[in-house]
Amino acid sequence: MPAPQDERYEPLPGLLQLPSFLYGKLGPRGRIAVKVGGAVLVVAVAAAAVVLMPRIAESNRERSAQERRDAAAALAEQRRRLTREQSPHRARAGPDASRAAVLAELRAGILADARGRAAVGELPGPAARRVECKPLTGADAGADRVPYDCIAVTSDLPSGSVSGVIGHPFRAVVDYSAGRVTWCKTSGRAAEGSLTSEGLVKLPRACSR
Repeated sequence: MPAPQDERYEPLPGLLQLPSFLYGKLGPRGRIAVKVGGAVLVVAVAAAAVVLMPRIAESNRERSAQERRDAAAALAEQRRRLTREQSPHRARAGPDASRAAVLAELRAGILADARGRAAVGELPGPAARRVECKPLTGADAGADRVPYDCIAVTSDLPSGSVSGVIGHPFRAVVDYSAGRVTWCKTSGRAAEGSLTSEGLVKLPRACSR
């Protein structure tokens, strides 16, 4: 009987080296077939990219345009909401009423307004307890027409190192000569003669200086 031959096996390489290992095991025809197949694959991928890229770009443009439309609609709705929120309210104490009576009419009007808004959910937190008003900085408190900063107080801060109140801001104009008061709910940060929310809506002229 012939002597058994010594069989040798080449170990398989790692995963990254496996393609080149298998390619080296192919014969000439196999290598040509692999090259042709690779070329066909590259051409197919390039053709797919040529077809799909314009569609992807168009889809991205449509999505961006829709996002811009949505943002514009949201901004317009916010402007409408702020305009409604800051719309002027008016009351009158009468031309013969004292200055104290006219100012009391203003505080009563703002208090009723703030409580009404809170009752329908337009203002957060508890209902207002009182209204505090002071002349706008730089205004002549003894003039016939005086602008005021007012706050519908919902709670007082605890006494201590910091004191103050929490509430909803209003801007008002009092015409003492006619006994008329006008107020607007304000949104955002106060500015000289107007108040805006993120620069979107100016305070109505009736509640400005």
